[in-house]
Amino acid sequence: MLSELPMKSQKPSNHCQPPPKIPPLAAALSEVIPDSEEEPRLRPNTKRALLEAELKRRKEFAQILFTDLNQLVFKQGLPANTQLNWNKRLLTTAGRAKFHRSREGIQTTEIELAEKILDCDERIRNTLSHEMCHLATWVIDKKVDEHHGRLFKSWASLIMKKRPDIHVSVKHDYEISYPFEWKCEKCAKIYGRFSKSIRPDECVCGACKEGTLIPLFTTRTPSKKAIKFSRMGAAKPQGNQLLSEIH
Repeated sequence: MLSELPMKSQKPSNHCQPPPKIPPLAAALSEVIPDSEEEPRLRPNTKRALLEAELKRRKEFAQILFTDLNQLVFKQGLPANTQLNWNKRLLTTAGRAKFHRSREGIQTTEIELAEKILDCDERIRNTLSHEMCHLATWVIDKKVDEHHGRLFKSWASLIMKKRPDIHVSVKHDYEISYPFEWKCEKCAKIYGRFSKSIRPDECVCGACKEGTLIPLFTTRTPSKKAIKFSRMGAAKPQGNQLLSEIH
């Protein structure tokens, strides 16, 4: 049971604290024109550039944390070449540990981290620690069938003892911040997506089975020049297709 773990570390909140602000025109985003007497030219302070800089910072933070915990808690028992791969397709789980041993006895270890869920240092600390506990039970304890049992909880307890700022639980309940959301006008259920994949004219709310989904973001109305008409007859309407929420 999760309650068996010592509670010396404070349980994290469901809401993620905002990451440190990136300087508007940080040196990391600056670019000097080579072999030119002109003044240094800064790259545009675009949203994409800032997101790339923040993701780079998270990756570096995770790598440093892995190295520190491997030395402090696991006594270098985890392979130093363990790959930390950030996966933008992980949408329902914050992290995933992988372990493989070939017939020749070569071990391969990997930890996948959800790029769209781990959006702050607190979540990175807790999730990476969780996955490192899994690797420890498989690599150090050599129990490949161990999941969230006694050995896992023992490593989790040790991490929280050494690092009170880390909380290791058996699962997360992180609230995911979606850039696009729709709200049912009838039951007020909110659907979140990372793209504009929900078409309110083709589906209804999956909860109440009848409510229309209203976008909570600005939608652009196509100009008259952009509207194209076909000389062929219009296709039959598809009807109200039910929308199911994936957890």
